[in-house]
Amino acid sequence: MVSKQLKKAPLKIEEIINFQQYPIADLSQQKSLDLIADCRQQLQQRGCCVLKNFLTTNALFLTQQESLLLEHEAYYSTRKTNIFKTDDDPTLAPEHPARFFLERTNAFVPQSKFQPRSLFLIIYHAAIFQNFIAACLATEVIYEYNDPLAGLVLNILRQGAQHPWHYDDNDFSIVLMVQAASEGGIFEYAPNIRTPSSENFELVSKVLHGCYEGVQTNNLQPGDLQIFQGKLSLHRVTKVVGNQQRYTAIFSYTKEQQIARKLQDNELLFGRASLKDVSKLSDNRC
Repeated sequence: MVSKQLKKAPLKIEEIINFQQYPIADLSQQKSLDLIADCRQQLQQRGCCVLKNFLTTNALFLTQQESLLLEHEAYYSTRKTNIFKTDDDPTLAPEHPARFFLERTNAFVPQSKFQPRSLFLIIYHAAIFQNFIAACLATEVIYEYNDPLAGLVLNILRQGAQHPWHYDDNDFSIVLMVQAASEGGIFEYAPNIRTPSSENFELVSKVLHGCYEGVQTNNLQPGDLQIFQGKLSLHRVTKVVGNQQRYTAIFSYTKEQQIARKLQDNELLFGRASLKDVSKLSDNRC
């Protein structure tokens, strides 16, 4: 049964983020500066930072309830894909990583389906949240996606679904674990296995065949927030087992203004490339 609290006035950002553990309302405080320094160090060393219990208990409960309401709005698709999300190239050797294809199951709810009172939208638009993420990334400011579909999405992985090894197109991603799977659905990654000057295909091939010792695991729990730099780190979400689905909210920002996802990517993720009517989108700012 969906909580009646979802019909009440939305929570304020101070009631959503666990400020007791993460004092990010004022980034000039020493506790905030220490937290930011720790996040920057983690991102520099392994391209990933996990903030445990980032949400308050009440906010976590409400995001889980909201996810249940949004679930029927997801667009489901299954396809074979390689780590670069490109078509097969028969001119390459059969053992080349670009010719290694695995099944990917998508189920995404686009931003246009979120209600104006959505807790996810409150987090996404909150200046406090954006300023903290920007500080962790050592950049002055970040911008919301100029895309009514892809700025904020809910990802759903049900039994048998997985996200195979791949790289991200964007420089960073912000992922909030809302509900973990009964089994599986574990985030794994090979930190900085790719560099701006080298694809390191030999090491990548070892990852794809399960014999690379440098793979790390983040067993994210509900309420955890992950900042991840996935353009250089090969990563995946392992196959989900059991009846409990895995829900994650993905907050997409960029370091440049007026950036939108490629139309062909939107077509794959949401079954449509663009959205003409964006009247449902909230313009709330916190």
